[in-house]
Amino acid sequence: MSERIIVKGEDSSPEVCLVEFRLIFRERLPSSGNQSQGKAQHVVRRQTHPQLRRLWATNKNLRELAMNAQEARDLLRGNMPEEERFNVGIGSIAKRWQCAGYDLVPMVTRELDLRCAIDVLIMWGQEDRYVLQRGDLDGHIKTLIDGLRRPRDTGEAGSMEPADDEKPMFCLLEDDRYITDFQVTTDELLLLPDEKPLCARDVFAVIHVRLSHRNARAFGNYFG
Repeated sequence: MSERIIVKGEDSSPEVCLVEFRLIFRERLPSSGNQSQGKAQHVVRRQTHPQLRRLWATNKNLRELAMNAQEARDLLRGNMPEEERFNVGIGSIAKRWQCAGYDLVPMVTRELDLRCAIDVLIMWGQEDRYVLQRGDLDGHIKTLIDGLRRPRDTGEAGSMEPADDEKPMFCLLEDDRYITDFQVTTDELLLLPDEKPLCARDVFAVIHVRLSHRNARAFGNYFG
């Protein structure tokens, strides 16, 4: 049986939609409070990182944001190709957010003043031997959300060093307090594609993200 949890923000100001996309997560996910919580959070980051990296590279608004970083803007006086200027901008953002041994590129930050609405479909086995209690559900969701934000220390990065393709590492949030609307739908996971029978902690999640700005003029300041 499915369950839906909705947490709505109080601000109902008109919005300007900037970016809308979905992230995929597929893994065995322990609940928060588990001794391996930091590693579990970082598994979420490592799975969403390449998806977010591609989004920055292909989305017009995000490319403009990177190319308007200070170091990249300085290159406007020269003839540097757009792709090189984009890479300089990403590097500039990443250096500002160094933490836990990582150069990080968060998408939602205090500086940008974005509204971030997240709607998660999370599926797992619901046979009697797999069914989770409400406390387990809350813990799993918290681990998932914690993995969408930047790590605050090496423990939250699972004491793991960045892989070669994680320099820099892309993440969704500077901090999870910048989530303004949050919805979760749970449902039954029958089987994972190309996998053996389910284990109790197998999770498949689709994370729908909508980034909006309350002020079109501020939107232009950052993206135009």
